[in-house]
Amino acid sequence: MHRSVSIVTLLLLVLAAADAAAADDWRITTAGYGPVKIGMSVEQAAQALGTKLVAEGPVDDPECHYVRPDPEVEGLWFMVSNDHVVRIEVTAAGITTKSGLGVGDSEDRVKEQLPSVEVMPHKYVAPDGNYLTVWSANHKAAVRFETLQGKVTSFYAGQVPQVKYVEGCS
Repeated sequence: MHRSVSIVTLLLLVLAAADAAAADDWRITTAGYGPVKIGMSVEQAAQALGTKLVAEGPVDDPECHYVRPDPEVEGLWFMVSNDHVVRIEVTAAGITTKSGLGVGDSEDRVKEQLPSVEVMPHKYVAPDGNYLTVWSANHKAAVRFETLQGKVTSFYAGQVPQVKYVEGCS
């Protein structure tokens, strides 16, 4: 009896660890979001998500446009360049980074959670807002938070140069 209880306990611990790992996988990192990795084709990203990715209208510029999941996930957008995901944007609360940070968090909390964050004045709303950027080890990708009056209003992860764009595709 004691051995069967130990096996059941072990199985429950393994399942709990798998659930925790799965939850962490659905967070924004410098590498991507969930199973979607920066650099995947749109088709690969849609397959990884298990859903369609659709544009909001006609794609005028294959060099840069946006797609979203269908059905829609509020505030989640994928920047696409030449049919590859180059940046993932979050504009609503509910999706977070691996550090648990998201829209609505304070700028101070970002700085506390990510001590290596680089702070720069926002191009349009400084001194009331900033860009807070955390770079990958090789500086080829980053997660960037935009703030206004001390609160995160959006954030995105992507490769250079797209992660540095301040007006969507430019």
